[in-house]
Amino acid sequence: MLYSFPVYPSSVDRLAAISAQLGPGGLTVMVDHVEQIKLLTFLASKAGNPPLVFLKINMGSNRAGVPPHTPACAVLVRELLLSETVGSCVFWGLYSHAGHSYASRKDWEAMGILGAEFAALHDVALAVRKDRPEHPLVLSAGATPTVTTLHHPDFAHANGSSNGHHADAAGDDVKMTTPGEESAAKTGLIKDLIARMRADGLTLEVHAGVYPTLDVQQLAAHACDATYLNPSAVAITVLAEVSSVYPGRGAGGSTEALVNAGCLALGREPCEDMGEVKGKHYNGWGIVMPWGGVANVLPGPGFPAVHGGWQVGRISQEHGLLVWRGDNGIVETETPSLAPGQRVRIWPNHSCITGAGHPWYLIVDSRNRGREDEVVDVWPRWNGW
Repeated sequence: MLYSFPVYPSSVDRLAAISAQLGPGGLTVMVDHVEQIKLLTFLASKAGNPPLVFLKINMGSNRAGVPPHTPACAVLVRELLLSETVGSCVFWGLYSHAGHSYASRKDWEAMGILGAEFAALHDVALAVRKDRPEHPLVLSAGATPTVTTLHHPDFAHANGSSNGHHADAAGDDVKMTTPGEESAAKTGLIKDLIARMRADGLTLEVHAGVYPTLDVQQLAAHACDATYLNPSAVAITVLAEVSSVYPGRGAGGSTEALVNAGCLALGREPCEDMGEVKGKHYNGWGIVMPWGGVANVLPGPGFPAVHGGWQVGRISQEHGLLVWRGDNGIVETETPSLAPGQRVRIWPNHSCITGAGHPWYLIVDSRNRGREDEVVDVWPRWNGW
């Protein structure tokens, strides 16, 4: 089990209990500050076995981690090797999480960030190897946008073909890419890095959070082109019910509808507005899925610059307000009707935050023709922190 937060004093007893149950090699923790090294000694002593440890590397998101190529990073490498020598930990590897890749807005753009992650982790690994030439290390890189770029055809086909062939139907405000030298250069760099790291005997892995379900933020990030990343790939929705409808109450006399899903059900996680003119790009809190008789506009290749349909326009604790926007993002007064008691499914902006507000997932299988809404399983969540 990986506890993916730099270890802190009040976490030691709980982590030690888990480590004792799992046994040697069962628990992995993170460190990014030299003061955390002494906690590893306490953890190993209480658990009866040393934890595996990732050194967390800050690759630009500035959320956690030590920057590579800094004195602080060098000190942490030295102290981790010493801690390992005295049996307080197993220096397992290096870990980065490129959360800033969520700000990507062009097809395959996040691939460049993945390349930078691999390069930085490789440099730190070589610094470790200067002191311990044969030391095994796992290099763990990624975030959902960067990992998703590994779907690029260049990684599967030697001829470098690509499926990024979408026309720019939305004007200058939408920046799409097509196959070319830039894409080939990025995939070539990553393939070269992977080859060199493997030649150095390093173990590589990629990790991601929302990768199994995806969400609206991933559609906005354009980690892949729409061949691989489109609304049909988003595997999570929140089932909500229309409580009230308010004709003419919205902007410009448009209709609004109240649903029983506010920030407790959906989360308050925005899609960052990267447009030159703020407010034109999608800035809602969820998008209604076409389902159950509800017609809606699907996010397309131009999303988030081009967007429309029923969206969660405002939220409070339990309340979600659906608003209708035209396909240029402008509020329209002529809206498809919703009725009190009608159920809707909402694609959330960030499925990690959304899922944390619920005790289980109700599993349906879209391959079951005619029974797509039949619940075939229930998956309990592991909530809490």
